[in-house]
Amino acid sequence: MNGNYTVGVAYAILSGALNQFGQILQKKIVNEVPKHARDKHFMRILLKNPVWIFGLFLQLGVGTVFFMLAQDKIGPALVPGLMASGLIVLALGSVRINRESLDHSEFLGIGLMISGITLLGMSALGINSDKVQEALSNLDFVTRMTIYTVTLFIIWIVTHALALKSVSRKGIIMAFSNGFPFSLANFWISPLLAVMFVVLYGHGTTAQVAVFVIASVILVGTNVFGMWQTQMAFKYGQASNLITIQQVPIQTTPILVYFYVFSLTPPSSISVVYMLSGIFLIMVSGSLLGRRHTEREAM
Repeated sequence: MNGNYTVGVAYAILSGALNQFGQILQKKIVNEVPKHARDKHFMRILLKNPVWIFGLFLQLGVGTVFFMLAQDKIGPALVPGLMASGLIVLALGSVRINRESLDHSEFLGIGLMISGITLLGMSALGINSDKVQEALSNLDFVTRMTIYTVTLFIIWIVTHALALKSVSRKGIIMAFSNGFPFSLANFWISPLLAVMFVVLYGHGTTAQVAVFVIASVILVGTNVFGMWQTQMAFKYGQASNLITIQQVPIQTTPILVYFYVFSLTPPSSISVVYMLSGIFLIMVSGSLLGRRHTEREAM
């Protein structure tokens, strides 16, 4: 294990902790908004609250800096999984700060999620910046990248529409839907980092400038709308449940990035075992947390 990998792992874990703590603070303020004010001027109320703004700064400001540093070191296949170690911060902070309660099945669900994430990290499905730069010059890669992006975008829109129409499962569907914009952001940060400096120095080709512009638009759009959708979901359930459900697409889509978009071969057969086991535990975790969350909404 080289120094760059270790530093990248540390950056990813720190980014995850800052991200989740920021969302805990945002959820705290959402809880304080009176029910009669949650339909009209909801976001305006949040934007006027300094604690909510600070939580957003930790999530999208400081957390994003360490996220980008981690992406540069170890790539889009491992960073999302390592960042989800912040679920420990989420579980403890939700109980201490937002006075949320967790039953045995929820503790088990969070534990399984963390175990699944650990196995994904052990799969060693790293993608360094050199591979990203090389891939961007390949037309087949660009085609697969486009298909991946459009597919996730469509799933995001469809699941959000289903959430709006749902009565008993609005929170859980919206939380699941909310994982897709962040999945897109997790992927597109790598192409951005691969071309950013050459473009900013004025030496980029037309294709590199196009990638830079497209990646910038996607990253800004997904983070802004993802943040907004998270606040909407917070109206319907506990942060500890919703954010964990959100992790299901965030944790599983990097597998598509590795095997489909980049079409890479795993370093060893055990890597595949770790990957499949990790995905299985994450899906079981989402099922446990989602079932109890649905029960709360029906009450």
